[in-house]
Amino acid sequence: MYMDVDKIFGLFNNEEPESLQEKAEMADKLSDYQEHPLFWVGMFKKLIHNHNNFNRKVVNFLSKVDDEMLDLHDVEEAGEFIVFNRAWFWISKIDIQDRICQEAILHFSDEFLETYLNLSISYFQEFEEYEKCAHLKKIHDLVKELLN
Repeated sequence: MYMDVDKIFGLFNNEEPESLQEKAEMADKLSDYQEHPLFWVGMFKKLIHNHNNFNRKVVNFLSKVDDEMLDLHDVEEAGEFIVFNRAWFWISKIDIQDRICQEAILHFSDEFLETYLNLSISYFQEFEEYEKCAHLKKIHDLVKELLN
């Protein structure tokens, strides 16, 4: 399935669809996009990228709560758990043998993606989730190959 990434953002303009049929067509397009490797790799990258910013805001917000009731370290760990596991949900769908998945990785390949893959591998190594690490490492090696 070919997907024109540049046309995707047309789905998010400020114009409200007028008819029920237009709304249904928009929902179908969004649903189709969520089943595409470009979306999977993009979501992985975006989740890890925004992780530190999100964690900092949550910890800052919760630090104003009574310290006896809340351990900020636990909050940070919970945030990491959520982010890395949700990012894993998306990147786990990638099959590096599939041409469309390879093209999606190529589209998003940069130093940031390489770094986010390394961070994810380190996170899952800490919990001895080596199957996840192996999958991430295969994608990392492909990204590294594409960048060189």
